[in-house]
Amino acid sequence: GFEPQDDAGQVASRFGISRSRDGFFLERHPKLGPVETATDGIFLAGACQSPKDIPDSVAQAGGAAAAALSLIDQGTVRLDPSVACANRAHCAGCGQCIAACPYNAITLDGNVAVVNEYQCKGCGTCAATCPNKAMTLIHYDDRQIIAELAGALSPVEVVE
Repeated sequence: GFEPQDDAGQVASRFGISRSRDGFFLERHPKLGPVETATDGIFLAGACQSPKDIPDSVAQAGGAAAAALSLIDQGTVRLDPSVACANRAHCAGCGQCIAACPYNAITLDGNVAVVNEYQCKGCGTCAATCPNKAMTLIHYDDRQIIAELAGALSPVEVVE
């Protein structure tokens, strides 16, 4: 049968692209983002995603080109303001955050986790996984969450 390229694993790791059980690249969503990957700015076209015939590959390439052009037309890249951050003083370099990150946004620099803010989507999986609580989300720490909950649960005065 048809198999992915031999270097598909290296490409997926380098660009933060998820892969199917068969080793092909996965789209963000089959219906809502069929040419997009979990990494913004990386698009899929052709047989890297699954076995396809030529008309399907050409149609998908057109969709990927249109998606890339829309990013270029914007002129700037918008980053999620709530990305993960590693506290160097608390990080033990265990790598649990790296294994947990679905976006491949974390690497080790020596024995300290480093977050690539362009790949991070602020999902918080790394922060929930870190045994030393060295990973946090910027603008979304425990103090801020407690303040939001207190505000949401406070009694509301109804004025008639």
